Amino acid sequence: MKKDKCKRSFDLCDCDDICVIPACRPHDDCKVGPTGATGPTGVTGATGATGPAGECNCDCISNGELVTNGNMEDIENDKPTNWIFENEDGVTSNDAQGRVHSGNYSVNIEDSSSISQRIPISEGCYYRLSFFARGEGDRVGLNASVVFETENGEVDGGNLSIRQQDITNSNRDFAFYQLITTKAPADTTAIIIKFLVNSSGEQSLDLDDVSLSLI
Repeated sequence: MKKDKCKRSFDLCDCDDICVIPACRPHDDCKVGPTGATGPTGVTGATGATGPAGECNCDCISNGELVTNGNMEDIENDKPTNWIFENEDGVTSNDAQGRVHSGNYSVNIEDSSSISQRIPISEGCYYRLSFFARGEGDRVGLNASVVFETENGEVDGGNLSIRQQDITNSNRDFAFYQLITTKAPADTTAIIIKFLVNSSGEQSLDLDDVSLSLI
């Protein structure tokens, strides 16, 4: 290679010259060629180790379903177990076709009769009550209520009132209902869910798949 062709800063270098003078100007036809194509992407490296699982420091942690025998399948003396009855002669288990939402049984509740259940819960949380219901007749109404038991007495937690003629009464057709409670006050020890029927004549309500869960 020729190294000393450039003696002055204004001299021109040949394309194969290595100029010892940095200011030497390259010949006009000594131009840089186009950039070559980008090579293929390299192989992806191995995935790093999975980090530790997160921890929840929430006060309200769900433990699943809170109602006992909400599906009304456990029967004793022609009534669902684990429920409390008012005017119990008007409460009976029912297995007629078209009058059960799921499983083999629902519970039928007549006018001025009710079923309720007391469930231990935690304070400071919200709860969802849901259920399926249908009228055995078109003059059937229902009041579903939630009450918190506290050390200072009972506190209303929510109420869902369904008027007569507003509940579906078609055979094999159940309507789904739900309510979200207010926040359980401090010192809450339990929640009471209650279903009270008001109807005309000998009409009644079929109730099934009652659920209470923490949200």
